[in-house]
Amino acid sequence: MITSLLYVSQSTLRLPSQAGEVDAIVAQSQGRNAAEGITGALVFTERLFAQNLEGSDHAVDALLERLRRDPRHRDIEIVYRQPIPARRFNTWALAYAGPSTFVAGNVLPLTDGGPPAATRKAAERLIKLMSQFVDAHLIGQRRNSSQA
Repeated sequence: MITSLLYVSQSTLRLPSQAGEVDAIVAQSQGRNAAEGITGALVFTERLFAQNLEGSDHAVDALLERLRRDPRHRDIEIVYRQPIPARRFNTWALAYAGPSTFVAGNVLPLTDGGPPAATRKAAERLIKLMSQFVDAHLIGQRRNSSQA
């Protein structure tokens, strides 16, 4: 069984001067996550990070401990953790499409301290949105490769 974990954290990056740090996070994470059997997606709203991780309990917990020590963000809040039968991001060590103010409206409900049922529903909605972005990206890649 695979564990799915979604967390939200506050960015400590000073934009725009440190905007390249997010690219550095993605580049470093893709290689490490692939080696550790972790898949997932990252959203950055310029104020908040939201990341869905998928992998074994051990791998997800080890990564979470490293993330807690990363000075580029703080106040990590786990908003969703559940076993899932199959990966949603099976081809992505870390999917990331760039900063998104569009997604911010889907991340903010995870930080408002609402009732657990509402937080869970908002978490599931964000994970589904992340998955749809990944699917749309894959379709776009297939179209581009077939036109080449």
